[in-house]
Amino acid sequence: MSDSDVVSPPGSAFVWRVGALASGAAGLFLLTTDGESVSLGILLLIVALAASGVLLGGGAHGPAVEGRLDLSARLGLGLLGGILAAVVSAAARTAVVEVGLTGALGVALTSAWTGPDFLSHLGSGAVWGMVLGVIYHALPGASPGARGVIFSLAPALYLLLKVYPADRGLGLFGLELGALTFVFVLGLNLVWGFVAGSVVGWGEAGDETPVARPIDE
Repeated sequence: MSDSDVVSPPGSAFVWRVGALASGAAGLFLLTTDGESVSLGILLLIVALAASGVLLGGGAHGPAVEGRLDLSARLGLGLLGGILAAVVSAAARTAVVEVGLTGALGVALTSAWTGPDFLSHLGSGAVWGMVLGVIYHALPGASPGARGVIFSLAPALYLLLKVYPADRGLGLFGLELGALTFVFVLGLNLVWGFVAGSVVGWGEAGDETPVARPIDE
């Protein structure tokens, strides 16, 4: 079997894709409700992850397809990059609030981070970073940072279209915090994406990086 051979998942790949997307969407929807539906939502998300794992395992693999970074390396670098980027974006948010930029534009973001809020921010950054690692090679962009910036639109839109209006009751695009809230959300997520993408790209940037060379060399 060559390095770029594909091991097809059992059954139709289309069915697995539909199952993964449907389970994931239903799981995310049920997580926004109360009661026993939350447990069902978590179960559906586990099913979606399992189906996604089957699809990933059945995809083309090897240096001819994945380049210098295989999936495990991209996941690890995505996790690291997502956490580091979350720290940087948190510092950037504190800075823009402290210099009075948000207040001048009528946006009610705060610079204070409670322990649980900061841990949640780091966890979110880690999860999105791993997603970035999975699809890193499929993203357009002339540089790793540019790929990360393009990807950062996904968590930004998730925050503006789902978290703010549905989870926090702050209105679509966070309008309850100010009409220009979306500008800061997009900007801070672009910072996150640039850092996270740069970390993933660092893994294949040169011969001295830890994951750039095949293990059997």
